[in-house]
Order: sequence, then structure tokens, then C-alpha cells
Amino acid sequence: METYIDDAAEIERLCKRFREINERYDPDLDKIDEAFVQKLWNEQRFFDTNMASIDRRTIRVLKPGVWNHNEGPDFMHAEIEIDGKLHVGDVEIHVRSSEWYTHKHHLNSRYNRVILHAVYFDDDINLRIRLQNNKRVPTLELLKWIAVDTGDLYGDTQDAAMTDGFCRITGKQLNIEVLKGVFESLGRERFLEKMESMRLLRTRLDFEQLLYEGIMEALGYERNSKPLRELAQHVPFTDLDQKSELEIQAILFGVAGLLPSQREKPLPPEVTDDPSVVAVEELWRRSEYAELPPRMTEARWSFTGRPLNQPTRRIAAMSQLIHHCQGSLMMYFLPLCEKAVTADTKRELQTIGKELRTLLMLEPTGYWDKHSNFGSESKHKIGLIGKDRAVDIIINKILPIAYIWALEADSQKLQEGILKLYGVGSKSTGNKIISKIDEQIFTEEQQMRHLEPTAKIEQGIIRLYKNYCADRLCDLCPILEHGAVFLEES
Repeated sequence: METYIDDAAEIERLCKRFREINERYDPDLDKIDEAFVQKLWNEQRFFDTNMASIDRRTIRVLKPGVWNHNEGPDFMHAEIEIDGKLHVGDVEIHVRSSEWYTHKHHLNSRYNRVILHAVYFDDDINLRIRLQNNKRVPTLELLKWIAVDTGDLYGDTQDAAMTDGFCRITGKQLNIEVLKGVFESLGRERFLEKMESMRLLRTRLDFEQLLYEGIMEALGYERNSKPLRELAQHVPFTDLDQKSELEIQAILFGVAGLLPSQREKPLPPEVTDDPSVVAVEELWRRSEYAELPPRMTEARWSFTGRPLNQPTRRIAAMSQLIHHCQGSLMMYFLPLCEKAVTADTKRELQTIGKELRTLLMLEPTGYWDKHSNFGSESKHKIGLIGKDRAVDIIINKILPIAYIWALEADSQKLQEGILKLYGVGSKSTGNKIISKIDEQIFTEEQQMRHLEPTAKIEQGIIRLYKNYCADRLCDLCPILEHGAVFLEES
């Protein structure tokens, strides 16, 4: 007996559920971030193990690789058959295929081991991307091969990142002193890993540009870190030397595509006619950068989240910092780091840390002392860089780069001094990972505050989660391995 579908609405609904493999599709990419695509690749949730790249080469994934949560390619040591030939190397993940070039991976030797460029959506004619060594590798558009509805998968991914799982430590009696040592050791490992990843960039960047790009990235949080680093690559630090704070703002805002005159939706006259805005627009028109083709647009930036974290305020903060450093970011911060060599007490080291924060937490002036975006005014004057963000920049950017300086200067004393500074650095207000570990291993009787957390301990907690908990490597858990859990009496 044959069944016929005569409901037009039902027919339309069923047709929308299926599409040809080669059909072009424009997804809502505002709802997709790179972490989602990385999760998709890591879980290999595709309906066919035999896929095809954009240039029609057959792709068969034997091993997706080890997820790299630090700088560099997103997955390392992958094993992939391309047209039947085994390739071993790295995989880089992007939301859009065009991001390979906008992120300048083709100029970075760190990506020369990439064997496959896996993207959620091909928005460019990008059949084979070029590496820094001029080799070409295929691009795989994952959207064609997803085995489940995108919306459902995205929701699962967001929830799965912090789902509760069985943990052998939960509810156990902890040896706080041993546990503290475990986290400090992990924190040191994480610091040195970050330093080594930044050190690779020294093959093409001087210290000024390295620190400039690093601070820009740290200012962006998750949503705007990559665009801010990209902006720093479009406008090198040397191009901003000897310029006024307003000139620096004009160039950075203009290249970022964030000036009022560049917005997709026109801003009201009370915004565009403001004397400060008029001055920045005029300086941009006089800039040599204004004569170049557009580099970035408003669509590249995220304006969700707290107003004080808007990318416009972050760019204003960087402009102020560059102006104050008087031509050298390294020499702005390094002398304070060097003071740690002769610091004998914890109090002295903490004072140096406070002075470093002060260098970052400059008093806002002009238009941005009460604005989060062009036209968005606040009643109160608030600093462009808060304490928590300053701590993050010091721990994750300034100290690792200063350590590289110490290595290249062959100064063992400075290396030790920087590690001492790192060891007493102020803790943050926490994040999802720290909260997760807090909930997972601590009890009402034994709380995380008993560790007297520092930035180093928090970094150790993050390393524990990313390197062990996230991949369920419970048998290798450093907490158990080093006896930080008291054995239960039989």
C-alpha cells in the first residue's frame, strides 16, 4: 500500500530537512563560534566517514588529533587519508574558510605542519590554502557532513563543556598542602607552555609587536580576542610610534571599521557631531591608512556582553597605553619585572605586581572616560582596563614575554625573578573552569579558599581541567598521583 503526502506544508517541511551534499547554504554564522566547530571536529559527528574536500579530494579521518588549547593549530598529530594516502600532522579549525588568510596563518611557520583546513562554512574560493612554506593543503567544509541538526548539536556542545561527571576525588578528604603544591606545579607548567608557544612567534616578531599583539588579544576576552589580534597585525606597533593618543585612536578605529562614518546603521547627529568624534574622523581621513582598501568591518566585532567590555573601549585602552609607553611597550613594563630579581619578600613581590597593574589601569581621559561605544554614554567615569583584566594581561602576556626576554638575555636571575612574580600574582574573580573544579573536588569543610589561591594556582587548576578532566584522563590525575587525597581507612 502506497502512502501519499498531500499536505503542502508537510511536504515543504520534509524538503527542508534534506539537501544535496553540494548545495550552497548560508548558515547564521553569528550563532557559531570556533569552539563549537572544534568540538564538532573532536567528536567527529558526521554521517559519513568518507568525506570530500572542496577541491573534491577524498578525506577519511583516522584520528582527529589531540586538541590543542594553547596557541597554534587547533589539533595536533592527526592521521588523515587524503586521496588514499596517509598524512600525519596538524588540523586547523575555523568557522569560515576565509579566516585562514585573515588570521595570517599563511605567513606563520607554526602552521607548516597543517595537513587539513577544516571549516564550518566555505565563504571563499579556497580550494587549497597556502602554508608559509608555499605548500598547499585541502579545505574540508564540515557543514556538508554534519550528522545532526546544527541547533541541537550546538546546544549539546554548550552544555557538555561543563557537565557533571564521575570524579574519584569528589567528597574525599584532601591534603590541602599537597594539593596546593600540585596546583602550583601545574601552574608553572602552564606558564612555561604559554611562554614556549609565544617564543615560536619570535621567529617573525620583535618584542614590541609580540607584546602589542598579546595585550590586544588579552583585551578582547573570548569574543573579540582574535579580531583585536588581527587589528594589531594590520596596524604594526611601529606605525603608531610618535603619534598622539587621538591619532592612534583614529587609525585603530578606522582600520577596525568601527568609526561612526563606517557603521552599517547611521548614528544620530548628536553622536557624529560631537567635537571628539569629529576630530577622530578628521584624523582618520588624513591618515595614510584611510587610502588603503578596507581591512575590517563592523560585522567582525561582537558587541554582546557588558558595555564596559565593548571592543571600542578596548581599542581606546590600547591607544592610551601605546601613547603612554613612549615608543616601547617592553621598556614600559620590563624595568618593574627586573625589580623582582632583588625582591626578598612576598610583600615586595606583591608591591611590584601592584605597580604593574597600575601601569595598565590608566586614568581615562576625553571621550572614553564615560563612553563604552560611540554614542553610548555612562553616568560614571570608569577605567578602560579593570583590575581583573590587568591581572590577566600580566599573567598571560607580560610575564611570559618578559621571561622570553630573560632567556634571550641569558639571565638566569631574571628568569627566577619573573617566576617569583608569577608565583604571588593576584588571583582573578574566577571563571567557569575554576568554578567547576571548585564544585567538583572541594567540600563545605575543605574549600578552595583554604589553598590561598594565587594566579599561579588558578592557572594550575585550569591546566588540570583542560589536560585531564576535559578528556576524562582520570587514571593520570595529578591530584591522585601525588597523594593529595587521604586514603580512607579500611
